[in-house]
Amino acid sequence: MMKKLTFLLFLSGICCVIISFNTHPKQKSVLRTIIIDPGHGGFDPGTTGLFSQEKNVALAISLKLGKAIQEEFPDMKIVFTRTTDIMPGNMPTKSAGLHYRAELANKSRGDLFICIHANNDGHTPGTYALHRVIGHKTVGKGKRRKRIPIYETYYVKNTRIGTGSYIWKADRNQFKGTAINQREEAGEGDLADSSNAQADSEAFDRTSPEAKIRAQLYEKKFFANSALFATLVESEFVKAGRHSDGVLQRDEGIQVLQATGMPSVLIETGFLSNKEEEEYLNSEDGQNEIVRNIVDALKRYKETLEGHTGAEPSSFQPVTTPATAGMSRNANSAKQPVARLASPRK
Repeated sequence: MMKKLTFLLFLSGICCVIISFNTHPKQKSVLRTIIIDPGHGGFDPGTTGLFSQEKNVALAISLKLGKAIQEEFPDMKIVFTRTTDIMPGNMPTKSAGLHYRAELANKSRGDLFICIHANNDGHTPGTYALHRVIGHKTVGKGKRRKRIPIYETYYVKNTRIGTGSYIWKADRNQFKGTAINQREEAGEGDLADSSNAQADSEAFDRTSPEAKIRAQLYEKKFFANSALFATLVESEFVKAGRHSDGVLQRDEGIQVLQATGMPSVLIETGFLSNKEEEEYLNSEDGQNEIVRNIVDALKRYKETLEGHTGAEPSSFQPVTTPATAGMSRNANSAKQPVARLASPRK
């Protein structure tokens, strides 16, 4: 009896040792670092509403978003491109500021780049003036007599509302590939595991055929993941009762999305040119709801990538929209959607 008991204790001890040296390590999180980029800043106000500026709205939402992500995912690292009203990096021009944002994201080994903006439909906020012909009159004498129209000015309420998430356009992949290779060349380690030793990438040659093939593979992966996250974000906005323009692409490209070597999405949170939506975007309740929507989308995105839920969408079909369907933000910076990515097929 004593020998039997001793044997059982010995066997239990062996089992404990085997369990303690489990050869199957815990799966690493696919999202370790999130880059949050509040649009514009400093001397660049972005678009304006009746009482607010895009740079301030974007910053307020971004700071709340970073705090909410940190609370939901304590192990996740959050990197902001700015936390105050400055051009990121205190750069002297918009172009230099955009370059700084992308460079910071790449050096920080970001796994997802989230850019926060607000929109404008190109008209004066609140109401705007239009003109229409209400009749004609004759002016001049003799050979100079002519008939000219009589115009009436009337005012229209700006009713354009809704959200939209932009991803880089597929035909701009050469820029994305360059960003991926620059990140690798800078010693960021393997993109699939950024904890790899820097020494492994010191001899990396981004001009080699291997580097180009590698970049192309990551371009496809990052494009699919960007479209996935953007789709989930817009899905959460719709659940909250918001109007959504869906997942969009801009024909001339968006520099910060193309220059970041990771999945990247620019989120238009609403229209400052609409009086009611401007109030919503500036309110605590509105900002908190937007943040909740994005965090819920991030949860679904993370679960999908880690295989805890349905399969990742494998194909998105671009749908060309007429140029007149687009909306310009202002004379200097127009975000006109020329393609919409359809929701993944069920």
